[in-house]
Amino acid sequence: MLGLFSARDVGAYAFVASRAQSWELQDHILRNSGVVGLDPDYQQALERLNVSLPDLDIGGFSNKDTAPSKPQKTLANALFSKIAQSLGEAFDLSPRQKAVFECLKGPHAQEFLIVIPIEGLGQCMSAVEYRTILKYRLMIPMYPEDETCPICRKACMDKYGEHAVHCPREFPHGPYGREIYSATSGSARLWLGWGKHACVDLTGVSPLVGLRENGFVAGLAARKAESKKVDKHAKACAENQHVFIPFAFDTFGSLTPEAINFLTRVQRVIHSNCSTPRGQGFVFGRLGFAIQKGLAAQLVARLPSVLM
Repeated sequence: MLGLFSARDVGAYAFVASRAQSWELQDHILRNSGVVGLDPDYQQALERLNVSLPDLDIGGFSNKDTAPSKPQKTLANALFSKIAQSLGEAFDLSPRQKAVFECLKGPHAQEFLIVIPIEGLGQCMSAVEYRTILKYRLMIPMYPEDETCPICRKACMDKYGEHAVHCPREFPHGPYGREIYSATSGSARLWLGWGKHACVDLTGVSPLVGLRENGFVAGLAARKAESKKVDKHAKACAENQHVFIPFAFDTFGSLTPEAINFLTRVQRVIHSNCSTPRGQGFVFGRLGFAIQKGLAAQLVARLPSVLM
C-alpha cells in the first residue's frame, strides 16, 4: 500500500513514527548535549505529514507528552485511510477491489504483519507462503483459470484463489483449526477453567463469496456465520451447562465482536498469570498470524509448480 504514495510522504511517515516511538531513548542519549526542542528535519517531516494527512492532528507528535501511545499504528491507520480514499477517487475500482479494501480495514485484519517470527512457536512462514498471502490480499492472480483443483479434482480453480480457500480436501478439520488451536490452546485452557466450561467453535469464511456489484458490507459474512453457529449449537451447550462461544473470522483476519471479546478476556488472564508482561496485542497478533498461516497452507497446496 505504501508504494502507492510518493517516496517523500512515506519517508516522512516512517521518520516521524520512528522518532515519536523513541522519545525516552533520545532524551537519554542527548541528556548532556544541550540539545532541546525539535530539530529542523523532524519539523519538516511533520509539516509534510500535515499537508498529506490534513485530517490527522499532527500537533500531538511535536511533544513526547502529547504524542500518541502507539504513534506508528496511529500514522499507519491515517495513511491507509488516505490511500484507500485516493484510490477510490483516482481509479475506477472493481467491486472486488473495493470489497478487499474494506476488509483490510476490518478489526485486527492487519495484526499478523507486526508479529515477530518465532520458529519454536510455529510462528513463522516460508517465503512462498508469505508471498502467497500477500498476493491474495493484494489481488494478484495466482492460478490459471478453469483448471481442475489438483487436490479435490472436482471444482475449477479461479485466478484469485477463492476455491482454494474453501476446498474441503486435505484439511479435514478446516484450513485453520490446527494453526489456531496451536496458537491459542494454552490461553484457552487458562480461560476455560474460570467459571463454566466453554465450547469454542472456530469458523472461517471468505467475505468475497457471492460478491455482487453493490451492497457489500465488510464483516457481514463472518457475523452471519457466527449467527448460524449460535442457532445450531448454543441451546445444546446450555442444556449441558456449557457456555457456547462462536469464534468467527474471515480470510483477511477480521474478527467478529464475540471473537474479540473472547480474546480480550483470554489476554487479561494471560497478563494476570504471567510474571513477564507481554505486549497488549500479543494474543491478537498470534491469532492473526495463525489465521494467515492456515490460509497460506490452503493456497500454496494448489499453486502450479512453476510458481512455487
